Amino acid sequence: MNRTSESGLSFSLMVFTLKIASLFGLRKRDLREFGVSRGKAVMDYGCGPGMYVEQASELVGEKGKVFAVDIHPLATKSVETLIEKRRLKNVSPVLADVSSCPLPDACVDLIYAMDMFHNVEDHMSFLKELRRLLSTEGRLILEDGHQKREETLRKIIESKVWRIAEERPRYVKCIPLDG
Repeated sequence: MNRTSESGLSFSLMVFTLKIASLFGLRKRDLREFGVSRGKAVMDYGCGPGMYVEQASELVGEKGKVFAVDIHPLATKSVETLIEKRRLKNVSPVLADVSSCPLPDACVDLIYAMDMFHNVEDHMSFLKELRRLLSTEGRLILEDGHQKREETLRKIIESKVWRIAEERPRYVKCIPLDG
């Protein structure tokens, strides 16, 4: 199996797992907890099939913006389908690569990265890129995913671009060191 088909298989398995989990009552996070609100520009980094995109779109309203970012083409295609099906006018799917995102500096007020940080191999580049994308007054919500909190905290501190503002049971809220 080549890397592309393996990657597609992994993505399809993840989507299937999420659908099964929702059948058994897995509750998605309420994005209001993160501060997603009217008029904000938010980024769902590692959006996968777009599990949080519709709620984010509704919360930011017509004057807000949602960037659904992922490194997998099937994820952005899934979000494009969701945009069309739900007529989401304020959502843009963005295909990124492992170390960069094709959006301008300081373009968002809030970034949330759910259940994906444990998969990032080069956490230094990743966290610096997120800092580049976030406004000075912005916030980063970083879920531990499948790694211990100590590992999440170590990676954030090593990046030298974030300060941990708050710890919650499943995520940490970070603010830019220069903010």
